[in-house]
Amino acid sequence: MNKTFTYYIVLTVIILSVSELNAQITKDSTSNKVGLEGTSWFIFPFIYYTPETNLAFGAGGNVLFKIDPNSNPTNITASGYYTINDQFSLGATADIYSDKNKILYNLIFNFSNEFDYFYGVGPSTPDIQNNKYLQKNIFFDFKYQLEVFDDRFKIGGAYYYKNMAILDKMNNPILIKDTTGGDGGVTSGLGFLVNWDSRDNILAPSTGGYYQFNVTFYSKVFGSDFDFNQYIFDFRRFLTITTDHVFAIQAYYQFDTGSPPFFNLPLLGGSSNMRGYIKGRYRDKHYYNLQAEYRISNLVWKFGVIVFGGVGDVSPEFGEFTITTIKPTYGFGIRYRLEELEKLDLKMDIGWGDNSSGIYFGINQAF
Repeated sequence: MNKTFTYYIVLTVIILSVSELNAQITKDSTSNKVGLEGTSWFIFPFIYYTPETNLAFGAGGNVLFKIDPNSNPTNITASGYYTINDQFSLGATADIYSDKNKILYNLIFNFSNEFDYFYGVGPSTPDIQNNKYLQKNIFFDFKYQLEVFDDRFKIGGAYYYKNMAILDKMNNPILIKDTTGGDGGVTSGLGFLVNWDSRDNILAPSTGGYYQFNVTFYSKVFGSDFDFNQYIFDFRRFLTITTDHVFAIQAYYQFDTGSPPFFNLPLLGGSSNMRGYIKGRYRDKHYYNLQAEYRISNLVWKFGVIVFGGVGDVSPEFGEFTITTIKPTYGFGIRYRLEELEKLDLKMDIGWGDNSSGIYFGINQAF
C-alpha cells in the first residue's frame, strides 16, 4: 500500500450483505440480546485490488455469543482470500470468556502464502526497488488469563509459534545479504502476562482502561531456531466526552533482546498501530507508538466516524530514539454498527504517514 490505496471495490455491497446476513439466533427470535442461548453472527464477501496482490477475492465472518450470561461475549472472527497471482491467506482470532470472566482465552491463527516487504532494519531505511519477498508461514498465538484478587486483574501464560519459509527472495538486496532469519526458520516461545482491564465494554469501550505487560522467551529449548526475548507494554485509556462521543488514547512499547530474526522484530505500521504505513516498513529491536482517536457512533443510522493521529518510531536501543526520525500518522474512518447490544462494528480506516498511505478494512476498533 506504499503510495497506493487498497481499493475495496464492493464496500457498499459488503455493508448491504452484512445487513442482510446479520442474524440473531435466540429462543425468542424477536430478541436483540446476545444471551446464553443467543448467537449473533454475520458473513461478508469482499473483492479488492492492489498492485502487489492483483485482484483478490475473499470472505469473512464473525460470531458473537456468551458461554454464560454473566460473562463478556466470546468473539470469534475468521477470514480468507485468494488472489489471481496465487497468493492466499487464512486467519482466525478468538477471545473466549468463561466462568463470569474469571477465565479468558485468546487465540490467533494464520496460514498464508503471500508477498511481504523488507526494507532493512532501522528508523531511516530508504525505499528500494526490490522491496518484496515471497513467504509462506504458519502462525499461532495462544494466551490463557486467570482472574486474581480482583475481577479487573488477570495473570496468565502464553505460547507463540511461527514457521516462516522464504520461498523467493525476489532479488531483495537486504535479504540477499547475511540477515538474521534471511533463510526463514521457526520461532517458538513461552511467556507470561499481567493484565488490568477496567473497560466498560470490550468491543467499543467508552470508559476505563486496559493495561498489559507481556513477555515471551524464545529458546531452542522450546523448539525455536533463534534465542531472544520479547517484551510488550500496552496501555490504553477511554474517556466519554458526551453521549456517543469517546476519546481513546494508547501508549505502546515493544522491545527485543538477544538475536531475533528480522520477521520477529517489532514492526511499525499496520491496521492497529501507525495506520498509513506498510506493516514492517520500519522495524528494529525497539518500537514505540502513541496514538489518539476520537470516536462518534450512531451519527447517521448505524454509521459512525472516527478521526485519529499519532507518532511512532523504531530504534536499535532505547536511548537512540531521535526527534528527526519520528514518524507521524493521521486519518479517519467509517464505522457500521453490526450488533448494538455489544457494540460490534465493521470498520474502514484511511491513514496517511510520511509519503505513504493505506486503507484498512476489518472488525472492531483499532485498539
